[in-house]
Amino acid sequence: MGLPSLGHAAQWAMLVQLLVITVVAHLAGAAARRLGQPAVIGQLSAGVLLGPSVLGVLWPAAEHRLVPGQTLLGAPINTVAWLGAAFLLLLTGLDTDLGVIRRLGRPALLIGAGAVLVPFVAGLGLAVLLPPSFAGAAASRPSFVLLVAVSLSISSIPVVARVLTELGYLKADFGQMILTVALVSDAVGWLALAGVTVLAGPGGGDAGELLAPVAGLLLLTAALVLLAPRLVDAALARVRRSDRKPGPAGDGEAGTGGSGDLLVAVVLALVLAVAADAAGSDGLLGAFAAGLLIGRSRHYRPRLRAQLEPVTLVLLAPVFFAVAGLRMDLTVLGGAESLLWAAGYLAVAIGCKVAGAYGGARLARLPRRQGLAVAVGLNCRGAVEVVVASVGLSAGVLSETGYTVIVLMALLTTAATGPLLRAVAPPPGEALRPVVPRAGTPERVRAAR
Repeated sequence: MGLPSLGHAAQWAMLVQLLVITVVAHLAGAAARRLGQPAVIGQLSAGVLLGPSVLGVLWPAAEHRLVPGQTLLGAPINTVAWLGAAFLLLLTGLDTDLGVIRRLGRPALLIGAGAVLVPFVAGLGLAVLLPPSFAGAAASRPSFVLLVAVSLSISSIPVVARVLTELGYLKADFGQMILTVALVSDAVGWLALAGVTVLAGPGGGDAGELLAPVAGLLLLTAALVLLAPRLVDAALARVRRSDRKPGPAGDGEAGTGGSGDLLVAVVLALVLAVAADAAGSDGLLGAFAAGLLIGRSRHYRPRLRAQLEPVTLVLLAPVFFAVAGLRMDLTVLGGAESLLWAAGYLAVAIGCKVAGAYGGARLARLPRRQGLAVAVGLNCRGAVEVVVASVGLSAGVLSETGYTVIVLMALLTTAATGPLLRAVAPPPGEALRPVVPRAGTPERVRAAR
């Protein structure tokens, strides 16, 4: 039997969804930027407006057309959204510099410990207290508790980097510290998220049946560390040699049209996504690992990012964020109990993140205003939080209520980051003071910065 056709109804639904979601997401993203907010705020809000929270209340028939209940009609747009998340994480991996952790040293580790451990431990305690309505149908107690702890402890490198750039703080030392610690927290978060997906899988509650997926995850990690870097280097080197060869017309263009790096990146992301899924984790983690491997290769060329960005930022990522907003249903928070627990979750998420990061900054002997700015910047949850919530919902660890609360927290903390940073950031002279004590030669100081 051949591949079945999508059918006219499903094709029509996909085209309408793609048209409406893309246009509204970009309009809302542009409006958000005019208000001094990252575009992701507008794109998430577009999904909220088009979903059950707003359009579903004001015009249920139109919302049902846009968000059909049938799996077949919703599958194409969900596939585009998944690709959006995968390409976004691929770009994030390309931008992730693990060496900066070593350069910033002790201050980064102290702030990272406070920014990750304090909210993580608080999340473990909060998850035990949350009502069953927050957990999904397939959630085991360990997977739900771990996911809540992860959701409280992570930050968002892509969004906070954009906020820092727009405010002019990206090159300030405290801005670099924010990005470094966000990298630490996200790395820990991805590892823990892999554990969540393993625990949520078949036999997740049985210690014996956990051995196979855990072993698969460890094997995949070992392959990524020991074998994959050499293979990636070899593939990118081969592409570079191919690009130097003249094309058929002798004009110096390669047969790949200069897109060989892009082909390597896409194929590697898909291969690692399949491997991560086969190992019992989520495929999105494989896309992030692909970005890390390529970004750390000595044959990596920045033009790859320039090739990936247009399709990701113009189509795929906006659809992902809008679809994430579509899945939010604020009406589930209409009850007094759900609303109270949602407020408690938000308070713990913000309070523990800021307190832990600021405490670590003071231990690292950062000036007070720099420490407060770092704490506020790390409270930005943005894109990564949405990915975590989406993984939790698709794995059945989160219910619609739990998902809505986590994405709402991501939206609110991201919206607050810019205004709060403007209010608490040190003046320009102090902002450029190094967070790492000056020692040694000027060259060594510049390297540390």
